[in-house]
Amino acid sequence: MKSDVDKLIRLLIVDEGLHKAEQITSSLRATGLHVRAEFAEDGEDMCAILENKTLDLVLFSMDLPEFTLKQAQHLISECGRHVALIAMTNQPSTDVIVQSINDGAQDVVSSKSLDHLIQVIKRESYCLDQWRKSRRLELQLQESEKRCQTLLANSKDAVAYVHEGMHIYANEVYIELFGNADFDELEGVPIIDMVDSSQRSELKSFLRQLSQGDVDKNYLDLSLIHSSGESIQAKMEFSRASYDGEPCTQILIRSPADTSELEEQINYLHQHDLITSLYNHHYFIDELKESLAKATNALHQYSMIMVVIDNFQAIRDRVGISGCDVLIGDVAMILKSHAFPDQIVARFGAHSYSFLSVIKDKAVVEKQASQIPALIGNHISEIGEQSIGATCSVSVVFIDENSPNNTNEIIARAEKTCDELQQVGGNQFGIYIPKEGERTQEEEDGLIASEIKDALANNRVQGFYQPIVSIKTQPGARYISSLVIIDREGNRLSGQNFITAAQRTGTSKALDRWSIMHAIKKINDARKKNRTIEIIVPISVVSLFDTSLVTWLTDCIVQASINAEQLGFMVNEGDAVNQLKATKTLFKVLKQMNCKFALDEFGTGINPYQLVKHIKADYVRINAAYMENLAQNSENQGSIREIATQLQELDIHSITPCVDDAAILSVLWTLNVDFVQGDFLQPPDRVLQYDFSSM
Repeated sequence: MKSDVDKLIRLLIVDEGLHKAEQITSSLRATGLHVRAEFAEDGEDMCAILENKTLDLVLFSMDLPEFTLKQAQHLISECGRHVALIAMTNQPSTDVIVQSINDGAQDVVSSKSLDHLIQVIKRESYCLDQWRKSRRLELQLQESEKRCQTLLANSKDAVAYVHEGMHIYANEVYIELFGNADFDELEGVPIIDMVDSSQRSELKSFLRQLSQGDVDKNYLDLSLIHSSGESIQAKMEFSRASYDGEPCTQILIRSPADTSELEEQINYLHQHDLITSLYNHHYFIDELKESLAKATNALHQYSMIMVVIDNFQAIRDRVGISGCDVLIGDVAMILKSHAFPDQIVARFGAHSYSFLSVIKDKAVVEKQASQIPALIGNHISEIGEQSIGATCSVSVVFIDENSPNNTNEIIARAEKTCDELQQVGGNQFGIYIPKEGERTQEEEDGLIASEIKDALANNRVQGFYQPIVSIKTQPGARYISSLVIIDREGNRLSGQNFITAAQRTGTSKALDRWSIMHAIKKINDARKKNRTIEIIVPISVVSLFDTSLVTWLTDCIVQASINAEQLGFMVNEGDAVNQLKATKTLFKVLKQMNCKFALDEFGTGINPYQLVKHIKADYVRINAAYMENLAQNSENQGSIREIATQLQELDIHSITPCVDDAAILSVLWTLNVDFVQGDFLQPPDRVLQYDFSSM
């Protein structure tokens, strides 16, 4: 058994001190339980809260001097709520526990044992949730049975139910078929007596075999006897069924008439709620699933609006269940008249409704939702001799390609928002905005992708360049490029976050092209100043599969009139290993164009030297993990020396990153590496101004 810690648990703590109640509440929340607590000191407080608040559990201190557990249970019974009562005492002896359970408590816990209390609260919350689900299922079953009765009554086929051979139900068509005035003439009549005497033994044998599940066919062609004595030739279909909870046999005599109207009626009843004539919960969920599939495939964006009647329990206590049906119907009519033509409006729960529609403008949906509380609040329902008003809480959840592809999550978000609105009084609307920790990975990525696209469109992407400096007096000016993205508020997006999110959303393709294009511009600008520079551009795994990249790149190089040898491309070692075929293909084409090629984060794979046999890069940047505490770590020094030596034998240049102080640089002079890169030499800069002659 698991308790849903994300589900709101509504507590009433009855104790002599508010401090003790706050301590219990804080401790429960610290364990991850979502708790909303009320506090009462005596029976008068408890009675007022029970009348006005919806509760799940009551924690009752048995150490109160003038208020007993039995009195508390009596108050709960009088309010007509199904609320779990948990007793707390400093001395939970066996006699006390037995007597407390006799007085109505579900359990007794020691006031000093918080761990035990938490487990009991979780268990009782789970049990209460299961009880409520059971009640909902019972109501759904009753509604289904009503539908079945409606279908039977309106069927153009003759339908009857027999138990132990006797009629216990027959619809009007069946009654008329045999010429009876009403069911009273059929009730208790054996089905055998309505069949020609020559076929009675055959029918008896068939019914016996049917009850044992041992029949090859479910029908008999019989000669039936009309009440006038005339013979009726008909095919009777038999099936095992239940009626009012009792096992029985269903008899069906099909009508040759056109059943299209009936089928249409059946379809309507299957999709609609009987009280409100709105779509029912089942139909809405099916539509929501289809909408989610379309949204996550970027075909459309949708909105779900949920409307929940506030303080429904108090209204039901005042006017009863049948009175509530009038109010529920009135609210349904208001909502239906307020809906857009293409919106699906459904009765979602016992006292809640839902809208679903494709959206093009979120502001239109927000305006619609904002008007609903006033529409409901201004309406008065006449129930018998009483005039009843109601308020409602309205939530809006927008569904797009970043939304979780899970109907339960979408519904939970709508319900949570309504619940939060009701906690502060209700009668208002709110839009669900995921808080930190509530967003799915897809939503987080989607927000970052949106920022990236907006930054690209509004010139808030910046290219930075850090020099790669030779420590073996190899001539030339070389840089590695990187990106900085400024969001709408003017803040930098975290590098690792936007890189991984861009790759998962495919946005990195646009970023890669931006980096390449600006690197080409920098090379061209330097050429105009009679400077020759080389820039290595890191590219994502997405670009490995970009079939149009090479054609686009060729056009850019030709238009800029630069030497392709001045432009290099760097692929992460892990991406190259995982996508070896695509990497080899791109490497081969780039080398044919005379572009340079580099591998990044090299040296931590199972067999990195196997990779460079397939892809003989011009440069390899050693994994930054080897640079950690390099001045003191002889093992890392040995690893770098080995990698640099192996690469040198393959005629591949090594680059060591993260050179952040003089001590690291002095060590690298002895490790046979070719190039160094780091903030000690120069941090990344938008201007390419490093003096390479200084080394």
